[in-house]
Amino acid sequence: MRTLNMRINTLLAAGAIAITSAAVQAAPMVSVAGVHWDAGSNFDFTSTSDLIEDQLDLPNGQNELHGFGLINKINQTSQSVFCPSGCELTYQFGGYTVATTTPDGNGGAAIDFTGGWINFYVDSSTAYNAEDESSATNGVLWLSLAAHEVAGITLEAALTSFGAGVDSGTGTGLLDVVGGLAAANFDTNSQTDGSDFVFSSSYQPIPFGHVTADGYELFGTADLRGESIAVSAPTTTLLFGLGLLGMAATRKRT
Repeated sequence: MRTLNMRINTLLAAGAIAITSAAVQAAPMVSVAGVHWDAGSNFDFTSTSDLIEDQLDLPNGQNELHGFGLINKINQTSQSVFCPSGCELTYQFGGYTVATTTPDGNGGAAIDFTGGWINFYVDSSTAYNAEDESSATNGVLWLSLAAHEVAGITLEAALTSFGAGVDSGTGTGLLDVVGGLAAANFDTNSQTDGSDFVFSSSYQPIPFGHVTADGYELFGTADLRGESIAVSAPTTTLLFGLGLLGMAATRKRT
């Protein structure tokens, strides 16, 4: 009896060490629905993307920002690296509503917004098309973010040109994780004011006054900055360790 218990305890200790070792070794690399990234990267977590955006038209009641885009880099790696199976990571945003507008006297303005959300989708079936918003939303919901409010404001925009049909400028805001397949990997509260992400963008009119088939007039880039953590699924080693725990419990009852 004593010898058997000692053997079980030895196996348990070895299993625990193996579990811990495997977790430590595997922790930096993360894969969620075909999207891969290194959580231990010096650039973690950052993404850059192309952006298509609607232009504000306050006199005619267009006071809410909408748009969509395609992620082209994660932690400074290209799409072929973070989506090796050929998938795409796209997004759609909306709900940012103008709260205040302060003209700067030079054709530009400072604009504060309330509300807002961004949803990210992973898809391998239909190629992204900047002329077609539906190509950015036809995948599985990978990450859902809600705008984070500070002093009643969720997004601050600084426009060098505003109101003449040629809006251009930058925007900055904070975001919180609220859902999606990768939610657990990003719900860290590690950014400004306890948010999960810092969002920034720059935009200008599409060349030659082009308007997309969906009616969007602006294009640009967007960056997302946060922190990711590895949330691993059970591995063979972990299951082995749990099996040993079950053996010990059964033997003890016996």
